[in-house]
Amino acid sequence: METQTKKTIQKLKSLGYSPKVMEHDPVITMGDVVRTLDISTDSMAKTLLLSQKDIGLIAAIIPGMNRVDFSKVAAILGVSEKTVKFAGPEITKKLGLNSGDMCPFHEFFQKIIMDATLLKQRTVYCGSGDPRKTIVIDPKEMVKAIGATIADISQTTSVNNQTEGGSDE
Repeated sequence: METQTKKTIQKLKSLGYSPKVMEHDPVITMGDVVRTLDISTDSMAKTLLLSQKDIGLIAAIIPGMNRVDFSKVAAILGVSEKTVKFAGPEITKKLGLNSGDMCPFHEFFQKIIMDATLLKQRTVYCGSGDPRKTIVIDPKEMVKAIGATIADISQTTSVNNQTEGGSDE
């Protein structure tokens, strides 16, 4: 069986990009990432799975220590803020995902929005679909590969306040 990480790397290479893969102990939460990986928190690209009844599944990609701003996401989508939510465990289970499996390269997203601040980084580190592997890529290449909309969608938080609606992946 071909893994999500392999599929992602093959897709990126076929597009002419040269991503790297870091192998490490499993990381599930942003706290795990901070403890395990020696990288700047500003360059951590956290992918959150959101849903909206009329649009479907949405990827919100934000700096690792930030929180998603639902009002900003809703404005970009042209929907009511009350209709944009974190996708619950029933959705992730239906998709066959476990904790730590989220990445911006999954093909089930109907919409992908990436926080503009990540473009200030020379390199970003994001999930690969495997909690033991992290993709290292130029953020501009990532945007092109996934067709993301670029916008301000996050709020800065303190390092001690990292949970995102019960999930800080």
